Amino acid sequence: MTSFISNLNSTTPKDPLDKWRLLTLTVRANPKELTIHTQRIMQAMDIHLQPYLSGALQDFFITLKATGRPVKEKMFNLTSPLLSVSNRAYFKQWLEEGTDNNLECIRYPGATLISDTCRKVTLDNEKEDETTILKTFLNENYNNPIDQARYCIAYGSIEHGQTLLKHQILSKKRKQPLIEQELLGIYYHSQNKEALDAMTESLLKAVKPLSTDWKKIQSIAKKW
Repeated sequence: MTSFISNLNSTTPKDPLDKWRLLTLTVRANPKELTIHTQRIMQAMDIHLQPYLSGALQDFFITLKATGRPVKEKMFNLTSPLLSVSNRAYFKQWLEEGTDNNLECIRYPGATLISDTCRKVTLDNEKEDETTILKTFLNENYNNPIDQARYCIAYGSIEHGQTLLKHQILSKKRKQPLIEQELLGIYYHSQNKEALDAMTESLLKAVKPLSTDWKKIQSIAKKW
C-alpha cells in the first residue's frame, strides 16, 4: 500500500492485497454499502486471499442481519466450494435459521464488523484471547510497525493496527512521517473522525506539532 497522501485521487491499487486492505477500510466506513461487500467477497476468492474469504462473507451476513436471504444465499453458494467444512456449516446454519442467535460469537480472519446478535460464551481461562494470539504472530513474523499494521488491516483488526502506529508516533521523540502517513491512511479510508480527533488531542498533549498532511486530513474529515 503506497503513501495515500500523494494518491488521494489515484485509481484502485493494482496489488490484490492492497486492494483488499482498501476494501476492508471502506467496509468499515460504509458498512451498509452492499456493493463494496460484494467486491470484497469477490476479491477474497483470489487464491492468495482465500484465508480471508469467510471473514468477508461474515461481514456481509452481519450487515444484512435477518434480511436479504436471497442475496445471502447467492453469495454463500458462490463461495461455498472455497470454504472449509466447518465454516460452510456455520453459514448454512445462519441461512437456515435466518439469524446467528444460536451461533457462537466468533470472528473469522478478514472480518472487520462485530455481530450484536450472536451467542456470547465465556472463554476458558486456558484459551488465549484473539489479541494475544495476534500480537504473538506479529512479533514473530514482522520487524516493523507498518508491516504489522498492514497485516492487521488485512486481518480485519483495524483498531489494533491503529494502536500499533499510534504507539510508535507518541513514543518516539523524532518525527515518524512514514508511520504518520500510514495512520492517516487508515483514518481517511475508514472515515474514522473520532479516532483522528482523539489522536490529534494526544499529539497536542505530547507537544508534537501537527504536520501539513495531518491538517489536510483534519480538513477533509469535517465532511465525514
